[in-house]
Amino acid sequence: MLLDLASPAVFAGTSAAGTAADSDVVTDAHGLPYLPRQRIAARLRDAAVSAVRADPALLPAARSLFGASRKHGPGRILRIGHAAPSEPVRAAVAWALEQRAGEGSGDAASTLVRAVTDAFTSVESGVAIDGAGASADARLRTVRVVDAGLRLTAPLRWTRTPGPEEVRCLARAALAFTQAGLKAGRGRGRLDARLAETSDAEADAAHARTLAWADVDTGIESGGSVRERRM
Repeated sequence: MLLDLASPAVFAGTSAAGTAADSDVVTDAHGLPYLPRQRIAARLRDAAVSAVRADPALLPAARSLFGASRKHGPGRILRIGHAAPSEPVRAAVAWALEQRAGEGSGDAASTLVRAVTDAFTSVESGVAIDGAGASADARLRTVRVVDAGLRLTAPLRWTRTPGPEEVRCLARAALAFTQAGLKAGRGRGRLDARLAETSDAEADAAHARTLAWADVDTGIESGGSVRERRM
């Protein structure tokens, strides 16, 4: 699954080297930001609920994909991995850190990890707002955000071969998965989620493939809106 960030995202968590922001970003050991699989699964499940409301016949497929009543038992056929930058990026960063480690300088390696995080993120500042819309703290707070434009890839694994309805349900859930992270009300974390066979797939091609799997189209005769194909 491809996740292309359309706006800065707040993936709150703990970074590998610490960035001194009041709200940090979750990173791997190399300093690369990622979206944890549990958060992806939760968003996809919510999106699948919307798909089922539009087409109740997809309920059995949704239960097969995500389980019932938010239970993460062995009955789920879909296993979702963390959404991280592409393998070439991860490999290059790992190689650079290995070279620094070989030089015997722990400080140099930590500095590089922080530099990796800085390369993919930015710091925003603002004041906390209470329920009445007033400032809750006079002190400026800093938030580390993942920069827009970054592509993350989440591997999908299956316990068995999915059926057509299960693929259809997953594709529709992906199309409805449009935001991740905190501060959604402020436009943070907008993204395009698409299904693809490779992490370097072109965005338009991945979108077209996802629409095909979802069994919808956006033809001129439909006014440019997504609609279900009737077989």
